[in-house]
Amino acid sequence: MNSKAAIVMQTDFTKDISVCTMQGVCMMVDPTLRVFDNTHDIKSFDTYQASTCLSYVVDFWPAGTVFVSVVDPGVGTDRRACVAKLKNGSYVITPDNGTLTHVAKYIGVEAVRVINEEAHRLKTTAQCNIFHGRDVFAYCAAKLAAGIITYEEVGPEYPIEEIVLHEIIPYQWEGNKFLGMIDTADYHFGLICSNIPADVFEKAGVSYGDLLNVKIRKQGQEEPVFSGKVPFCDSFGSVAEGEPLLMVSETLQIQIAINYENMSEKYGIQVGPNWTIEMELCEKGGK
Repeated sequence: MNSKAAIVMQTDFTKDISVCTMQGVCMMVDPTLRVFDNTHDIKSFDTYQASTCLSYVVDFWPAGTVFVSVVDPGVGTDRRACVAKLKNGSYVITPDNGTLTHVAKYIGVEAVRVINEEAHRLKTTAQCNIFHGRDVFAYCAAKLAAGIITYEEVGPEYPIEEIVLHEIIPYQWEGNKFLGMIDTADYHFGLICSNIPADVFEKAGVSYGDLLNVKIRKQGQEEPVFSGKVPFCDSFGSVAEGEPLLMVSETLQIQIAINYENMSEKYGIQVGPNWTIEMELCEKGGK
């Protein structure tokens, strides 16, 4: 049984030849390493989506897994290339540019170190300074996963308080009213997820079949991009095709979608603190 840590990669490369070369570097370091894909369809330069994609999967991999995230619009600049050790025992190798936001908040970072590029950079491509995914992140990940280096040998530690973080607006709940931000969006199917935990609905007495007035807004726009009465349901099949519904997401948060339609695409909804969702219980259904 292979006792070496698995490597899990995500990028905004759309799984082109760049991903293949990153995987190849890992095999060059140690051909027994196991390298897996998370996603390579992150929107170009979107470090917020990189952060949510990491938090979506980290809990479902064994402790010690080495995650590599390369969404790096600042490649070649003085932004830090780092390895974060998470409180669950896994590692994230990434540019420190906001990608660690969600794992820092929901899992916790135990320590963070700058990669010593003198020691842990691929030497054969030293003239290139625009592909750190291959030359720094994948190479360092392979050495760490293979046990060639320890975490302490990655490079100098720096304060956790210096990690670059995106803003996450706390959700609010008062009575039958709920306010949150749009935290994630599945752009393929169009599911829109808030940062409101599902157990908030449970504590507030919201049950399947209840109707809620829902408004989704983009900061700076007076009118909501979506407004309507939406049922809280257990699955898509509870509503007709083309109808919206609220449900519990895979991450146990409240999300909204349209059955058989892409809600994100239809209404131009994106993610981050500039996008908010308001919900107010207006009718008990009692399914």
